[in-house]
Amino acid sequence: MLANPASSVPQWAQHAEATKAAARKLSERHWHSQVHRLQSLELDERRFGDILGHIMRHEYTLPIPQVQKSLVYTGANFRLRKLVHDMILGKRPFKVGAIGGSITNGAKASVIGETDWFSLVGKYMKQAFPRASISLRNGALPATPSALMNMCLEQYVDEDVDLVFVEYVANDGSNRFDEVKAKVYERLLRKLLHRRSKPAVVLMQLMPKGMAFAPGSREKVPFHGTLEDIYGAQAQYYDLPWLSFRNAMWRLSELHVHGYNWTDFMWDADFMHPIDPGMAAISDMAVNLLQSTALGLLLHPLGRQDKELLQEPLPPPMHAGNWEAKNLMCTYGEAFKPLADSAASQGWQFINEGKRGAAKWGYVSSTPGSVLKIVVNSMRSSSSSKDGGAAAAAAAAAAAAVGDGEKMNVMLAYLKSYEGMGMAKFECTSGCSCEPRPRIDALHGLRQSTIFLVRLLVSQAARCEISITLLQDSSSSGHKFKVSGIMMNEYTGDDMTEKLHEEQWLGQLQDTAHGGVERAAGNSSSSSSSGEVSKREVKEKIASGSAAEETLDKESDRRRKLYAAAFSG
Repeated sequence: MLANPASSVPQWAQHAEATKAAARKLSERHWHSQVHRLQSLELDERRFGDILGHIMRHEYTLPIPQVQKSLVYTGANFRLRKLVHDMILGKRPFKVGAIGGSITNGAKASVIGETDWFSLVGKYMKQAFPRASISLRNGALPATPSALMNMCLEQYVDEDVDLVFVEYVANDGSNRFDEVKAKVYERLLRKLLHRRSKPAVVLMQLMPKGMAFAPGSREKVPFHGTLEDIYGAQAQYYDLPWLSFRNAMWRLSELHVHGYNWTDFMWDADFMHPIDPGMAAISDMAVNLLQSTALGLLLHPLGRQDKELLQEPLPPPMHAGNWEAKNLMCTYGEAFKPLADSAASQGWQFINEGKRGAAKWGYVSSTPGSVLKIVVNSMRSSSSSKDGGAAAAAAAAAAAAVGDGEKMNVMLAYLKSYEGMGMAKFECTSGCSCEPRPRIDALHGLRQSTIFLVRLLVSQAARCEISITLLQDSSSSGHKFKVSGIMMNEYTGDDMTEKLHEEQWLGQLQDTAHGGVERAAGNSSSSSSSGEVSKREVKEKIASGSAAEETLDKESDRRRKLYAAAFSG
């Protein structure tokens, strides 16, 4: 006789699932009732339903009150109002982009391109605005901070983009007192807002590592332990919509209202990356913003005041003197390959270490003595190699004219990880000069694999050769080293620019190997997994049975049981 599958599920778990289902059903019924009532209203003898069309058609994953909590700030919202107005009319093609880290890239979605939050939003927009031709471009890069995108924006966002979702709270760390991060983030926003297409920019604020950990966990991040509120000041200063995943989820998952738990929405290996229900919840936030904007247009039609706001120049930087950089250059990932002088290099291979569509290209070596030579044009106004020898000669003459005092900030992206990593020397070896970095260690104490940036202050040259040599010395049992990109912009010599290019984007990192603090000393962490609990550590915690270090799954089960018992009592 076959066992009843339901009988293997604990009664408290069945009760919790039934409670959640009932809450969803009640919320959906209330929502459909509101939409039906709204569609029957009239404005200038036209029914709202005829005007809104498909815009209000959406099945929310979250209860409506939680979706409403996610909309923290909209302000005048003049850029998005103009865009939604134009998409309703559908008079031209529209481009929608997203930048951020691995979550926006689609990590842990069951089908990248279908169940990740950006794809879900794109699918909704295409059905909500049937007259508009909408194209999507996901420019998110796994394990990268806003600092990298600030220097590589042109490569990952179309120049004529109409709408951009910006997601970096999760990757920029949780040090709320690091003003440098806020300044870099502001520079990125200003570059987007300065586009000729005047794109609508939406701050999609997700959660840092640890916020979804169980209460009492050593690495638990509290509600206020996030850069979201710091970055939110810029939303208000530049009048940009601010969406909060923290606000949407906290009541349900942290307080277990209706039997919900973080395990319903987050990947249980790190409790940072959302799984499909979490991705759908994030898309709910964006859909609600678009629907609210459409309703706002009906109550307050697009008019002269919107036009005046669109024509106003950007205000000066919120952080005094924090002007965005000029003459930006970025070559990262697969595009980085041609910059290596293959004839002069030895012992390095260009490989993709990514999985499930998340490409992670770079030059990799594990053999001490291997040399990688990267050749770039480090002039302020770089000339294309396609221009031939005349352009190169002119650039060389210009370099001689400006002298050694004019420098360029050059940052090379390399991988830091927690085992088998080696050390490398970075130096300028031909055509240009710089202070060498003799020992860059790719090993760190955190159990994570992240992209860091090493900075060189390089003299201008039409042909600048930078060499990376793998050293015999190593802090681990291996010598692996990976270099994945190069970025460059002007060095102005002022203290602000110099501080920004120290590249300490995550602030101080916990050095678990020495029980102290790892100082970046010119390197940049771009991890989206700071403080991650390894699978080995989880197993050790389970084996130890220590109440003080109870695993997240055990804590979640315990709290669910307590909730079910209290509810049924």
